[in-house]
Amino acid sequence: MVEPQLVDRPPADLEAPSWVRRHFRLLLILIVVGGLALRVAYVWFDRRNTAYGGDPLYFHLAANLLASGHGFVNPYAFARHRIVQAADHPPLYLVYLSLFSLVGIRSLTGHLLASTLLGAASIAVAGLAGREIGSRGAEGGERLGLIAAVLVAVYPNTFRYDGMLLSESMVILTVLVTVWLAYRYWHRPGRWRMVAVGAVVGLGALSRSELVLLVPLLVLPLALLTPGASGRLRLRRLILGVAASVAVMTPWVAFNLARFDHTVLLSENIGGTLATSNCQQVYYGQLLGYWYYPCGQDILDRHHIGPYAFNGAADRDQFNGALTYIRAHRGRLPVVMAARVGRITGLFRPRQEAHLDVYLENTTQWVSTWGLYTYYPMALLAVAGAVVLRRRREAVFPLLAPVVSVVVTVALFYAATRFRATAEGALCLLAAVALDAAFAWLTGRGAGGATGEARA
Repeated sequence: MVEPQLVDRPPADLEAPSWVRRHFRLLLILIVVGGLALRVAYVWFDRRNTAYGGDPLYFHLAANLLASGHGFVNPYAFARHRIVQAADHPPLYLVYLSLFSLVGIRSLTGHLLASTLLGAASIAVAGLAGREIGSRGAEGGERLGLIAAVLVAVYPNTFRYDGMLLSESMVILTVLVTVWLAYRYWHRPGRWRMVAVGAVVGLGALSRSELVLLVPLLVLPLALLTPGASGRLRLRRLILGVAASVAVMTPWVAFNLARFDHTVLLSENIGGTLATSNCQQVYYGQLLGYWYYPCGQDILDRHHIGPYAFNGAADRDQFNGALTYIRAHRGRLPVVMAARVGRITGLFRPRQEAHLDVYLENTTQWVSTWGLYTYYPMALLAVAGAVVLRRRREAVFPLLAPVVSVVVTVALFYAATRFRATAEGALCLLAAVALDAAFAWLTGRGAGGATGEARA
């Protein structure tokens, strides 16, 4: 069966290419180098002497243990001379760091610098994704892509994670790759392009579990709305995309099912997460919609479980304790969920959120402050960018899917700024669309736009 194909670019492409189009690769490389230099400077001068604990130290120590042949074990239990199988986090970022550990880069600073390479890759992919989004315009999407790359390079809410040793660096990259591949499929549908989208969504879920939501939020509509395809072909594409995602995740899930005596799929510790985000302090106190660590330990204390139990029973007791609290305060839940969404969108106690980023999430003060101040114009530009894409009859849902994923995740759990990392790349791309359109309007030059049938 001959698959439907769409024209890559309109006839205007036959004209002499613009200066930006001719030098797109060189300009993108320069932006990537500049963005990498910013990240390296941030790590070297601001973060390398930071005292790390919690998740960042976990990733660092666990990566070294993995590279030393100990497998996926809890590094804090290992420090107490215990071998405890662990899946507190999905494996992708940890495996990435362990590759550097294998070649002798085992220090905290070394792993921080390794994370800056993920940030640099995100800048490059943002440029490619932006170019693809604007590829149907009279001047192509090179200018849009360069604007997107600059935004990802300098936006504090993208580069902050490269100096925090958190998997959010990997999250931003995998989401940007997913969006780029999604638009490539949308513009030129093909079975292998759908497989690529599904596979990268699976990789995303191996960096943060909630990215599995991109299967129903992105893979599903991308397949079922395939331009020019029959219903049967769209169904086949859906099966291919979902199967690719499942295939990528299956080895890790199977590994977990084999090594734990309780059910663990992508990650564990959901009990601890729910316990710290469903208690008196975060339902009624100043931390409304946030989380409070002692709540989880209170549940363990009632079951006479110490803080270093490192077993499934502790997580199960916290899970059950959290559900008990939710049921007893279900009337308060809508208020709490609204507060969570308000926090992540910067509409509820934003200054407190920035303060908590510094004192609980170990973010540098100036990065947290500038992250807050630059988020609002970025969000407003992103809204304008979505309107521009709709008016051009271009698909918007690949860029909205990560945003919806963040809202759903936060509403169900709690609001911390780093949860928004899933959407930060998409916000930069949408903002780039708005800035590119504004530049075109001011200069009277063409902007990227879609041709052909109306898009979803």
